[in-house]
Amino acid sequence: MRIKPLLILTGIVSSILGAIVVYLMLSVPNDLRADSMLKDAKADMEQQKHNDARKKLSSIVQQYPRTDAAAAATVALIALSDTDRQKLERELSVVRAQNAEQTKLITNLQKSVTEIRNAPPKVVTVQAPPPKPAPKVSVKKSTPKKATPKKKPTKRRR
Repeated sequence: MRIKPLLILTGIVSSILGAIVVYLMLSVPNDLRADSMLKDAKADMEQQKHNDARKKLSSIVQQYPRTDAAAAATVALIALSDTDRQKLERELSVVRAQNAEQTKLITNLQKSVTEIRNAPPKVVTVQAPPPKPAPKVSVKKSTPKKATPKKKPTKRRR
């Protein structure tokens, strides 16, 4: 009867070892794939390709949720969204400053227009310039040309 408990104990230990081997066979390739995808996503982040990195990190979290790479991808996604938020805040402050300058300019222009509209009309007298003297016409006397006498053809003797 001693053999029966030993066989049961051996079966339990074998089942546990088989489960561990199956777990490792299923999880290790996933960890390796997730780690390589995480490296690609970090390379995209360094190259300022935030949209591509965000897609890769999201796919890591969705495809391999129980890996260390999924946890790192979640942290990287949070960091990406934080940097995007800070960038938007900076751009928004620049736009607000431009808006304030343009508002000041518009109010100054409106004041100028109101002042011009409310100012009394200016009376402007225009004096016509004195008329120009009539141009002097000089008449040249033309002398008749003398008629040139016609030469008579001379006959040549031979």
